[in-house]
Amino acid sequence: MVIILVALTFLAVILAQAVSRYWARKREVMYVSPAVVSDSGRVVQFPEDIYYHNGHAWMKLEEGNKIRIGLDDFTQQVMGNIDEIEIPPPGDELNQGKVAWKIRHGERTLRQLAPLGGKVLEINGKLKKDPTLANRSPYEEGWILKIQSKGLNKEMPELMDSFQFKTHFDQSKAKLMSSFNDQTLGLAYGDGEEVIKGVANKLDDKMWKMLVTQLFHSSPEQ
Repeated sequence: MVIILVALTFLAVILAQAVSRYWARKREVMYVSPAVVSDSGRVVQFPEDIYYHNGHAWMKLEEGNKIRIGLDDFTQQVMGNIDEIEIPPPGDELNQGKVAWKIRHGERTLRQLAPLGGKVLEINGKLKKDPTLANRSPYEEGWILKIQSKGLNKEMPELMDSFQFKTHFDQSKAKLMSSFNDQTLGLAYGDGEEVIKGVANKLDDKMWKMLVTQLFHSSPEQ
């Protein structure tokens, strides 16, 4: 009986060490992953196969030199369930760093900047009918439009890959947090210091303007 107890104790120690090593490796993977954990525990995704503008829009090159663009996961977290996206029609011209589309939820409107300039070739008809598609699938089914770039080689250096963008995001977020008082911080951030889903309608006008200018590099619609 003593031998059996000793053996079981030995196995328990080995199992505990294995579990400890597993979670240590998992934490390391989470640390280097281009993603952010939200207050709800869901990971805010920054996929590696696309490029990002500092205004939280993304682009992906497709066949025929077409470029698919849309809003990132962080944008849909901030806005909450999107009521409407005002999208420019085919034929319109976009300019990098200028307003590309408007996102509305409740009383808030975010004017999001174009990641690249070019002629609008196609818009996502499904998204026009159901804007919450951008909440559920911002990088796939919830894409916004396709363009033909007018200066891809010149404008690409202004974009960031997922790891560069994650670093930029963390720096911008730290700057914003230093501007919040304790009460406002509770409205905007969860325990994990990530922006709470739908924070756009939780902040007063002053704090909303601060969030838009510092994180999206845009300006609230007057």
